[in-house]
Amino acid sequence: MITQIRSSTSWSDTLKARKKHLTELMKIVDIKMGKTSNVQTLTVNLIKNEMSFIEDQLNGRK
Repeated sequence: MITQIRSSTSWSDTLKARKKHLTELMKIVDIKMGKTSNVQTLTVNLIKNEMSFIEDQLNGRK
């Protein structure tokens, strides 16, 4: 029988860590100047959407 390992971190802590990770990724791929590619634009938009989704989940838990 396989049992799942349960972590002591809460779901809110997991979401906060995920949001922090995405924030750091945004610093790397953020479009500041120069020519941007379609992939870069899509990546930034997807990261922003994911961060918004995480915010909604965190606000719903309060």
